[in-house]
Amino acid sequence: MTDHLTFGQRVRFYRKRRKLTQAELGVLLSRSADWVYRVEKDRLTVNSVKRLTSIAEALRVHVEDLQGAPTLLDDRDGHQASVPLIRAALMQSRRLSGAVFDNREVPRLERLSAQVDQAWKLYQASEYANLGSKLPDLLADSRVAVHAYAAGTRKDEALRGFALASHLAAVYLRKLGETDTAWMAVDQGDVTADELGDPAVVLALRRGVAHVQLGAGSAEEAVRVTLAAPSEVPPGWWTSSPLALSVYGTLFLNGAVAAARIADEDDQSLTNEMLDKAQEAADRLGSDRNELWTSFGPSNVKIHRLATALEFEDIGAAVGIASDMRGVGAGLPVERQARLRLDVARAFCEAGRTDDAVDNLKRAFQKAPEQIRAHEFARDLAQRLHKCSQRRDMQELAVRLGAVK
Repeated sequence: MTDHLTFGQRVRFYRKRRKLTQAELGVLLSRSADWVYRVEKDRLTVNSVKRLTSIAEALRVHVEDLQGAPTLLDDRDGHQASVPLIRAALMQSRRLSGAVFDNREVPRLERLSAQVDQAWKLYQASEYANLGSKLPDLLADSRVAVHAYAAGTRKDEALRGFALASHLAAVYLRKLGETDTAWMAVDQGDVTADELGDPAVVLALRRGVAHVQLGAGSAEEAVRVTLAAPSEVPPGWWTSSPLALSVYGTLFLNGAVAAARIADEDDQSLTNEMLDKAQEAADRLGSDRNELWTSFGPSNVKIHRLATALEFEDIGAAVGIASDMRGVGAGLPVERQARLRLDVARAFCEAGRTDDAVDNLKRAFQKAPEQIRAHEFARDLAQRLHKCSQRRDMQELAVRLGAVK
């Protein structure tokens, strides 16, 4: 009902539904009535997940209600993404899994490994509908393999395949907003990683756990998991190879975002500490790589410095980082490049650099339309730019993003 309202209009709608005055909502948010008034008039932007979450909690609605949640998946090109099938493939009871496992042969482990790799690459290419159509079979095949191989290296290969497929399902489901099913997926992947005992897979799944916790609003738990994870692998292991540096560094990038969500406005120490740990790993690595689909390296650290500056609403720092992003991340997967362009657009919009913001939002959409159409800030940004830019391409983009009718 509120999908085509501006963000401020949605805040006003839900405030009135709760029968709160602007002053009363301000008290709940430790803000003034004037601050609420300016938000509702779209004169003041809420440009951090932390602030957005606090407003949603005060209004007793989901964050998605304030955002006018867009549709992530459209059936296209013959791909029919099915969350129920993914959920069924995650069921351990055959009574709950339906026909997913009927007449399923034990897969060749070499083929299973290739399927996991292909699926992660679809995620990194932001081909979500295509990925959604493949995940049920991947999860089912990897579970069958775990049960088929009793011991030895073949068992380890099967455990690795299931852990990494479950990790992928969790991050994908989180992006869909299917938080409960994402919990189920990452729980199974995390337990499997412990059984396998491979340090790289263990750290990858700990990051997966923190990632889902962050998406569920449990940022404190995500920070706790992040800080504890390095002690669960051999001391100094993280320096042993490019793979080790990558999973360790990516763990702390996710942790830095979680730390920013729970920090006081003037206390960035824990966030900076985690970014520094990631930076040390990136410096040791020396270049951007994609070990275990982490997209890790100096570029991704810089992308997260921009993201956390936006979380802290430090627009000066964000614009400074955004202005220094020329050529950064050119070799990264599409998903990372699109997220970078979106955050650059957000920073430039806050600074009043409208044309630069439009150019970057347009580039983000061109790179990954499914991803940008669904992102929590893209549609509100498009609504704002639609109002302040007369460019025809911006008007067309706002329609394509579903920001205006």
